[in-house]
Amino acid sequence: MVTFEPGELVCVRHFQNRQIGGLYPMRAVRHDERGLLLWCTRGTYGWHLNRLDDLTMAQVPLAEWVTGPKRPMPFVARHGVLSWHPAGADYSIRWFFADDGRFRNWYANLERPGVAWRDDRLAGLDTADWDLDLWIEADRSWRWKDEDLFAERLTQPEHYWVEDEARVRRAGQEVVGLVEAGVFPFDGTWCDFRPEPGWGPDVADEPPPGWDRPRSW
Repeated sequence: MVTFEPGELVCVRHFQNRQIGGLYPMRAVRHDERGLLLWCTRGTYGWHLNRLDDLTMAQVPLAEWVTGPKRPMPFVARHGVLSWHPAGADYSIRWFFADDGRFRNWYANLERPGVAWRDDRLAGLDTADWDLDLWIEADRSWRWKDEDLFAERLTQPEHYWVEDEARVRRAGQEVVGLVEAGVFPFDGTWCDFRPEPGWGPDVADEPPPGWDRPRSW
């Protein structure tokens, strides 16, 4: 089992079938049998993969998007993010923080359980983003996010990277149950988190070497 050390740079990769859709450099906070906790400092550079003509996924039909080469296009993290990946869970939970370090809200990203890897150049976590998500306010009121997008893409199973709609919805309902019960991770845990002073932001002109290695399953 690959275990990340505190402070280690971890490149979270979101896959769309066998292609990388996004790269998110983060710092390991803790990693044990319960799961992986990561931190991203505001101002850190990440990358979305766009077509060579610079069109994004929102600008072309899904059938066209999943074919042809892509290239990484940088973006900058607009806020601090703490990301909890429970072992074996079909979701990750994110804490968003304002510029002054104040906790703002949670976000549940429904996704395939992450697979950790490390080689001689880089460490990473590979997953597939299932599009349907949950936005959770600090008072634990919540709403679904991207329901229409999820439903539209499900009509194109030959191109989409979601194989089991029921599994995704079960994951979402599991998160809703935790939110409404006010239990971990929605019980105030880590809402006062502060990163180590030397953690980032991680700024680079291009993705780190080894970012495009084959997907780990």
